[in-house]
Order: sequence, then structure tokens, then C-alpha cells
Amino acid sequence: MKTEIGVYGFKTLDSNSDGFIDRSEWNGLGFSVTDLDRNNIIDDEELRFLVEDFMNDFSWVNKASKRWDLPDQLVHSTFLSPSMNKEVGYYIYIPDSYHLDQDKKFRTVYYLHGGRPGNEGRSVVLSNTIHELFTTTDIDPALYIFVNGGELSHYNYAENDSYGEDVFTNELIPHIDSKYRTIATSEGRGLEGFSQGGRGATRYMFRHLNLFSTVAAGGASYEIEKLIQKDQGYEDDPRGSNKDIYFVGKGNDAWSLAEKHVKYKKALPNFLIWVGSRDLNYPGVVDYKNYLDFLSIKHEFIVAEGVEHNPFIMYEEIGEKLVRFHAKD
Repeated sequence: MKTEIGVYGFKTLDSNSDGFIDRSEWNGLGFSVTDLDRNNIIDDEELRFLVEDFMNDFSWVNKASKRWDLPDQLVHSTFLSPSMNKEVGYYIYIPDSYHLDQDKKFRTVYYLHGGRPGNEGRSVVLSNTIHELFTTTDIDPALYIFVNGGELSHYNYAENDSYGEDVFTNELIPHIDSKYRTIATSEGRGLEGFSQGGRGATRYMFRHLNLFSTVAAGGASYEIEKLIQKDQGYEDDPRGSNKDIYFVGKGNDAWSLAEKHVKYKKALPNFLIWVGSRDLNYPGVVDYKNYLDFLSIKHEFIVAEGVEHNPFIMYEEIGEKLVRFHAKD
């Protein structure tokens, strides 16, 4: 999306010069993400919102876009990272029942955003669906924490002094368990992510077996994970114009970690893969699902028919299934 906007601009994309961009004029990713009012056209204001969200420089502390109308139960906070000596931001959705029942300990679900660089505010609009489900259904409420994945989202990357994985697993989770009334064991802790966050959730599941009881990976580019395996730990994303190559660790990919896991035969969290049928990553997700079947790694699989690579529409379609997945145990 950044490449298309940066190279072409609004006027060039608007090939018929009618002041709007329709689907026939947008040839790449992200149309439904940009079309905020779902009228099948994009105006310049919607494009400006997208640029504001995705063009900012990296920061460990970010606020959500002003375009979102968010529930009062969603709170922004920070903690001091012991390893980096920097403030790190996160959003947390706190259900009303948390304040009403002072003796209850609550489940936690950590959500890993898509895209790069990290930004804890990027996916918080999902809290609207989560809030509605907790107030209108019988689902047991949980704390939902929206994570900042670091400069190279959901990876440790020493070259940029950014340790997204370590900050999350070693620092944020203990911080949440110490500050809030949580079930501070794997039985009460879930993990979810979409796109880049779906890749991260899959890797974290295999790398940190004792942290989570449920893992839901959505819209992940397992094709890029396969290329990392092929290139001995180097990520060279062929999409777009970015020429950067990152070393993320040999064997630190979803395919190698799954194969390695089979050899040790340890129990996995309940694992769910979710994707839209029109998602560009759909073929790769199916390939990875088939690979898990080949390895006899148990998992669930949900396809949202007709949905593109868009977590917000995905949640509108299958959000209740995802929220119930983490709550069912």
C-alpha cells in the first residue's frame, strides 16, 4: 500500500479524474482497508487517513488514529522496558466486569498487529467488536492487549536495537500479570495476530510452548516464511520496492519450527488458522495448513468467504468465532 501511494499518488491512481478511486483503478493491496465507509470508492480523505497510519516513523509509544471511534474500555498505557530502558506502549481492553467483580481473575488475549514498523494502535478498532461480544453474548470476558511489535514487527533485530519478541514475551506479559488481575498461567493466556502478526503468532507458538493455551494466526504470509527457510534465515520480501534484507535467524520460520516441533513431540496450544477466501495470502495459508496435516499437527481452520486481506472485515464476519476460540477452555 505504501508503495502504491508513494509512487502513484491520488491523482495518478484516479485514472478517470472523477475525484474518487474505485476498485478498477486500485490494482494492488488494501482497497477494502482504505475504503472506510464501504461505498466501494476511495476519496482523498480516506487515503490521507491511511497515509497517517502507515507512513509514520517507528516509535515504541503510539496513540491510535483519531479516525476510530473506540470504546471507553480501551486504555493506552506504557511500561519501562528493563532491557532497553525505554517506555513501551500498549493498549488494553478492560471489560466492565473487571471493575464489578474485584475477586475475579481474568483471561488475557494478546493481539499482534500486522505491518511494519510496530505500532500498538494499529489494530485497536477490533476492540469495538470485542466489546460488543462481551456485552451481548455469554462469552466470558477477557483482557485484550494490543502489542507493539518493535521496529521489525514481532522479531528481535539487533541491528536496529529492536527486540520485539523479547520485549513481548519476557517483559510485557509479566508486566500485565503484575499490574492487572490475570490468570497468570498459560491456561488463562491466548495469542492472536493477523498478517505479519499471524506469522509472529505462529512462530511464538512453537518457540514459547509454555506461554499460551490458545493461538489464532490470521492471514499470515507463509510464503514469505517459506522463503526465509529457503534463504537460511534471511528475509528478502519480493513484494513492493523495499530492497532491505533482514537476517531473522536460521530456522526461525513457521515451516522449520513446525518440522522441529514434531521431533520433540511436546504438546502444543490449541491452534487456529483463519483467512479470507479473497486474501492474497490464501494460497500460502492453505499450503501451510496442508503441511500441518502432513506433520499431524492438530489445528482448526476457518475461512471467511469473500473477505480480502482485511482484519477489520474479518472480525465483522468471524470475530465471534475467534473470541469464543480463546474462551472455550
